[in-house]
Amino acid sequence: MVSPELEALTWIAVHGRGVISTAQASQIALTLSQAGVCAGREAYYYMRYDDSPERVQMPLIYYAVLGGPRIEVILPEEVEPVGRIFDAIAVLDSSMLVSSTSQRALLLDGAKEDASLIVNTSLAPDAVLKLVKKYGCAQDWEGEIAAVRARKYHPNPSFGMIGAITRAMEHEITIDDVVDALEALEKAGDAVEAVRRAYEETEPLRVSVKAADCAPWKLKSKAIESYRRLPQPPLAPWDRETYMGLKARAAEAPTYEFRYASMPRWEVLAPGLIEFGNRPSERNAGFKTSMSRTFRPVIDRGLCTDCKLCHIFCPDGAIDFGAIKVEYDYCTGCGICAGVCGPKAISMVHELKALEGLDEEEVLTIREALIEYAY
Repeated sequence: MVSPELEALTWIAVHGRGVISTAQASQIALTLSQAGVCAGREAYYYMRYDDSPERVQMPLIYYAVLGGPRIEVILPEEVEPVGRIFDAIAVLDSSMLVSSTSQRALLLDGAKEDASLIVNTSLAPDAVLKLVKKYGCAQDWEGEIAAVRARKYHPNPSFGMIGAITRAMEHEITIDDVVDALEALEKAGDAVEAVRRAYEETEPLRVSVKAADCAPWKLKSKAIESYRRLPQPPLAPWDRETYMGLKARAAEAPTYEFRYASMPRWEVLAPGLIEFGNRPSERNAGFKTSMSRTFRPVIDRGLCTDCKLCHIFCPDGAIDFGAIKVEYDYCTGCGICAGVCGPKAISMVHELKALEGLDEEEVLTIREALIEYAY
């Protein structure tokens, strides 16, 4: 249940991937927060990664939080907000439409019923809607979808996204406030022009979604009942079996609330330990890394010579040794396997293509991010 203090604020969640879109997500959240300041509102922004030591490609969320002349932005900490709180959800990488996102089981977890979804994609809004209903929504939603090809407006996609977000949220943020914010942040004229053009050309699609029509709702409703019947985690220090079982339970949780409730608290850690680790060669049931993947390796069996190099070089142990097979739950899509494959039996395929047969043209790779944004 969201607190009234947090619910009174305007929340914008910006989803991106580590290194690839960290700078863009930061620029979006900073600019929107500054726009709030220019409009006389209190504002704040901060970032949360998923709970992983990795950063490259890992999902992240930047939050922009706006108060008002008489509504203060007071957060007890940089919180992971719980409840239906988001006025807008922006997505820089469209592969996140078909995967779990940072800390959240579903993309629309936490969205208000009239929230706007803004996606950097070459897909049409109705195609985005189909993906959301299949993968990312388990609630009633009477909102808007805006699809924008952000690099059509500027090499840095953050500015095209800012324009589209402003159009979708013009009841909260005006284009004049955003332009004032960009000028206060000393952004060049081409950035301002890109934001204006994206704002003018974005045409949000009004959508009406019922939870019962969404595939995740059917799975989620069954899972919630199952979770409610589970005993509460014991408060005494856990043994390894209890710890690993509850860690897997948290990873499979159908909502963020259940995931949070399943996470171990410091009181239950065994004395002298931070946590129990996996046994040698054992995969981590409590942390599946497929959510960090934009491209997946696909093996052409006709070309594969069974040389095992992909297994040997895979940094995540996601390729089995016996019959060469990719365990996609643990594959991050780094592409090393494709790089070391002599006969070129492994190709990297975009997640939307692999899962839905969709051709996505608005894709920013690690190589492009390194070149364009000087990481």
